[in-house]
Amino acid sequence: MLSGMRDNVLALACKRHGVAAVQGRGLDDLPEELRGRAAGCLAQSLDTGELKRAFRATTNILLEEIRYVDAALAAKLTVPLNMVVSCLDGD
Repeated sequence: MLSGMRDNVLALACKRHGVAAVQGRGLDDLPEELRGRAAGCLAQSLDTGELKRAFRATTNILLEEIRYVDAALAAKLTVPLNMVVSCLDGD
């Protein structure tokens, strides 16, 4: 799930920057700052804490990409998505 979410978030970023969004072909053409933040979306292990960290990073970039297209929608989604992320801290 995390990998699929990351792939879709990065495809949105590629579309916004006008680079190929298919099969990750445009990832190297994204701005360096975004590539660095996207690297943070990769889980480095299957440890629960690491998966949670990667999910938070991916959710943050998702909200940013939504904000570029529709700021009102991003505002509506921020609280529910942050609630989902914060639920991870409860277990």
